[in-house]
Amino acid sequence: MALPDHCALCHRRAARQICVDCAHAFDADRPDAPLRCRQCAVALPSRPPTYADETNSQGIEGATICRTPPPLVCGQCLRLQPAFDTTLTLADYVAPLDTLMIRLKYQGALPFAREFGERLGDALSTCRDDAALLVPVPLAPSRLATRGFNQAWELARVASRRAHLPASARVLHRERTTAAQRRLSRDERRRNLRGAFVASDQVRGRRIVLIDDVMTTGATCDAAAAALKRAGATHVIAAVALRTPLTS
Repeated sequence: MALPDHCALCHRRAARQICVDCAHAFDADRPDAPLRCRQCAVALPSRPPTYADETNSQGIEGATICRTPPPLVCGQCLRLQPAFDTTLTLADYVAPLDTLMIRLKYQGALPFAREFGERLGDALSTCRDDAALLVPVPLAPSRLATRGFNQAWELARVASRRAHLPASARVLHRERTTAAQRRLSRDERRRNLRGAFVASDQVRGRRIVLIDDVMTTGATCDAAAAALKRAGATHVIAAVALRTPLTS
């Protein structure tokens, strides 16, 4: 692992785990950040043109146009309508950031949880939802015992401190061990996770921020959000560090 005062990606001296130049891999630091689905945060195939705002508007055949396009929902979310209401992500799960997440998840490189967690906390701070409760996606007990930590909880703890929001790992549990998701299709993932989660009534009437490391198809967050809503949660935001892009 790179020394703490060196960038984990380019290994140049840096004040954070990721230097200013390499941070352009994150959406917040990219001038060309992709437009994302409001519900699942998948990067959409193309970005609409930028329009003038109301203070500098022009009419096109009598129409008024604005700088910010309306929120869009991808075709998959229109068809399946996941249980979570919206998704926040930092970037796509592609190089070079995917290597850091792999090191965090499978090699115990916990300092990267601070980097991703602080950035998630910064993003959540803009939501201005003081009543939200941060809840990590839980691991099955056997997987937690093997790995020694839950990366989602490591992210949630850091994001909680950064955003000044409460966090709890005790309100959402896995009822059973599920097969590894990596080699399953979208439909197989959904079937694999059916009934896998249960939430306590402590979430009743609460707005929940569901924290996870990577969203691939959204099946895990969908199943977890469904359990939270069955227990009475009023709104569920999925906040994931990285989002797997669509494949061609």
